[in-house]
Amino acid sequence: MPIDDVSRARIVSGKFLNAGGAPPSRATRQRAAWGARVAPLRLLDGPANLFVGTLLATTLAAPRAPRPGGLPVAGSSGTGVPGGGPAVALLPAAGAHSEYRPLTTGHRTAPCTALTGIANSAAAACIASPRLCGTALGVGAATAIAATMYCAARDALGGPVPVDPGRPAFPDAASQERQALREAAQQISVVDAKGEEEPLEAALLRIYRDCDGNRTCRAEGINPLLERLPASDVARLVRILVPAAPVSPRPAQGTWPPMADAAAFDASGDLLALVDALSNLYSPEQAAFQYYLERIVASTVSGGGGREGSPAEIQQRWIDANLRRQETMVELLERDVGPVARLPYTLSGLAHLGIAEGTTGINLHVTLPPVGGQPPVHRVLLVAHGDMIGRSLGSEGALDNGSGLATLLLMGTRFRDNPAPDGTQIELLVTSYEELGFIGARAYVNQCLDRQDCPAFVINIDMTGRGGHGYAMSGTDALAGSLHLGQPTLYLQAPPVTPIEQHARQQLERRLAAHGFTPAPAQDTPWLTSDNIPFQNASIPCVGISQMSADDARLWKQVEDARKAWNLRDAQVDWTLWQAQRNGTVELSPDKARALKETYRAASDAYHAYRQLRDAHPNALPVMIHSQRDRLHRVNPAMGAALAEALEDGIRNLQWDAQGSRAAPLPPTH
Repeated sequence: MPIDDVSRARIVSGKFLNAGGAPPSRATRQRAAWGARVAPLRLLDGPANLFVGTLLATTLAAPRAPRPGGLPVAGSSGTGVPGGGPAVALLPAAGAHSEYRPLTTGHRTAPCTALTGIANSAAAACIASPRLCGTALGVGAATAIAATMYCAARDALGGPVPVDPGRPAFPDAASQERQALREAAQQISVVDAKGEEEPLEAALLRIYRDCDGNRTCRAEGINPLLERLPASDVARLVRILVPAAPVSPRPAQGTWPPMADAAAFDASGDLLALVDALSNLYSPEQAAFQYYLERIVASTVSGGGGREGSPAEIQQRWIDANLRRQETMVELLERDVGPVARLPYTLSGLAHLGIAEGTTGINLHVTLPPVGGQPPVHRVLLVAHGDMIGRSLGSEGALDNGSGLATLLLMGTRFRDNPAPDGTQIELLVTSYEELGFIGARAYVNQCLDRQDCPAFVINIDMTGRGGHGYAMSGTDALAGSLHLGQPTLYLQAPPVTPIEQHARQQLERRLAAHGFTPAPAQDTPWLTSDNIPFQNASIPCVGISQMSADDARLWKQVEDARKAWNLRDAQVDWTLWQAQRNGTVELSPDKARALKETYRAASDAYHAYRQLRDAHPNALPVMIHSQRDRLHRVNPAMGAALAEALEDGIRNLQWDAQGSRAAPLPPTH
């Protein structure tokens, strides 16, 4: 259904589709017997018959157009009918316009279309069988008059309401129809140009990127997608918009008018409404989020994966995958955000991972210029780690933390196009080796402390695009209850929460709430162990945020609590003594042997409880990451873009005190 003159004639003019093979009618048999001699059409004298003749002449003189390969009737084979004859354009159907104007719903033109369809059918019957012409055109003329009067009155009152190209087709982001269409687009697969199946959502998002906000371009790109979909999938999408209107296949040949070559095309507008709804299903920000994520994942998997080869080869593939991710981030940042500064640091103690002593690690840093070029009073740093682990297990590093990187890029482009308020400078930091103990973030913290130029407030973003409008946030206060206080490898210090972090967090949470985001209940909020830890450990105001539902958060906390219980029990076992006893090199007294056995059994039971919980919930966040389940399709671009928008708005609305030394307290709420 390309949006052009030919397609428009097909959609809104009730043209006939040629399916061929109609059963011979009485008139056909007569024609075979009489040859080319056809009884002429006779109109008797009188005003009524004069009008019928004029109407027929107008109908027969209607322009003909070649049959395009457009969108099929939902319920058909899903492709255009090949080999069709010329299309006959009958009475112009309601809603025909000289230019493409998307419709808010398929019911706007239904009355006009129905009346016009009756008139067209009557005219078709007359054309097919001259003997029935008097009766058929009498009915058709009356219906045509009604259609003309109704549609003219409707057009005088403004006609169909066109959609503002700058406004979404749905009233709000929480629309049930929009959500249902998105879910269906994620579940329905379409064959791409290479013959491979991909989610319809991915194909739609690619069209959004290519069309760069042009809705007509989107519609023209969406039509071929629908042509390649099975009829059942097209019908499913249509029913989401028009639940009460059944989507029927073309009528059986036996029900066609006598001698008609095809059944009339359904010009109800439902398919046009579907194209319009799909062309407004996503935003440019969502398409950009998906594009960034696809680029990051593609760079990760391009070198292969799996456990083939020697341990050194497996380890090298992981190292190379992270280097490619980092270079992809450099490319995207420099193209879409700003110049990238590479901040080097030295790695040590990682030889067991194939990283040579003294290897140089790199963090990526981008500074967005403040408004007016004036020195900033306060700096806000947005952080996301760029590395991943689990490549040998099939992980694509999409959720952890390609999603956070995509969020960072999206926020960076928005602050580039619309700088932060005067006095605030936005900076982006992509860290390396977070998965090995926040090594890159630690290096940055040490460097900024040495220079005494650490940011005023830090937001670490790790795992987005999942959990809808739910989130978990961890501040410095979460360190106090950790088992890692003073212990390797984190050596947490649990400093007091600074006033700037306290007030900035409160303001950020209020702005997130204004966008419909709800934090996980305090008792179910997991401790986010990401690059927020080094900043918080050094008393730099910082919060970590991860997008998740309340159920996700509760399950995460349960898994983490089970792991902590196992670690606690495991630490109580004297493993050196236990191994010596097993080897027979040490003989223990019965009491000591019994005590060692009890501590070992408690640790074993705790471990099995932890494993059983993980196995029972394979899609829990702490179970999914670092495994073959961390794949591109598990990240929802609409969710990720929504969180990016909310965080951006929260940063723009941060209120600082007169000296800019801390976030100003919020006014009381009533």
